[in-house]
Amino acid sequence: MMDTQEPSASTQEISTAQVRAQSMPEPQGAAAAAKPPQIPLAPIKRVQARFNPLADGMLYLVVFLGGTLGTAMRYGLSFILPATAGTEGFWHAFHVPTFTANMAACFIFACLTSYLSQAAWIRKRVRELTSRGIGMGMCGGFSTLSALAIEELTTMQASLIAGAVFYLLVSFLMGLIVAYLGARLGLALAARKTAKAAIVAVRQQQPETWRHVTAGETVAMPETRGDDAVAAGVGMTGASGMSGNGSASLAGDVSGHIAHINPPSYEPAPITDEIPLTGDPTTGEAH
Repeated sequence: MMDTQEPSASTQEISTAQVRAQSMPEPQGAAAAAKPPQIPLAPIKRVQARFNPLADGMLYLVVFLGGTLGTAMRYGLSFILPATAGTEGFWHAFHVPTFTANMAACFIFACLTSYLSQAAWIRKRVRELTSRGIGMGMCGGFSTLSALAIEELTTMQASLIAGAVFYLLVSFLMGLIVAYLGARLGLALAARKTAKAAIVAVRQQQPETWRHVTAGETVAMPETRGDDAVAAGVGMTGASGMSGNGSASLAGDVSGHIAHINPPSYEPAPITDEIPLTGDPTTGEAH
């Protein structure tokens, strides 16, 4: 028999300094100095809570007040106008107060919505409250679809089928027409306001180039370079338009050229924010 001996177990020890050196490497470069440079950290972006419209009490208030006003207006309209267009027969199915309230609400709501969509000069919060209060509240309380449905059922029970169908079709078709007209009016009003604001902005930038001119007046402008002049006909039209009379025209000789007016720039300002530096945790070098 041969004696077998097991190999001795390895008892090599690892010192704490070696473990620390392997897990935490020595800094190099600028980080190895006695006072390494401090790297400013990028500011943390502010986390804004998501806006919950159901938690906005002001919206509830303006809708409540607008709905109260619209309901009162429709109730008062029933006392001013006759209940139906006729006492009996075909026109007895046409309910005038409900039809008038629905058409007026469609027109007001479409006009208001189109105007506020272009009214950039009004604060966003004011536009929101106005749209909810007048549009959703007042127009919603002023118009009524439930009354229209009840009137249709009552008319059909009275065997006035033709009148009921006519009243329903006219209500929906006229609603679309008056809504279109209201939207066009709102856009026209907003465009007029925008044009006035643009004129005021140009006047503020170059006030010396603007003056009022009356019809029949001869205007002499200082001569400028050919590449900086605009057509005399365009300048005459703009000058007569500034006098408030669109049909007036300038008579007489115009000496020189009309100075060129640089249009205002609406391009946004360039972004010049610097990219923050990020430091390497091991070496301390900035990237």
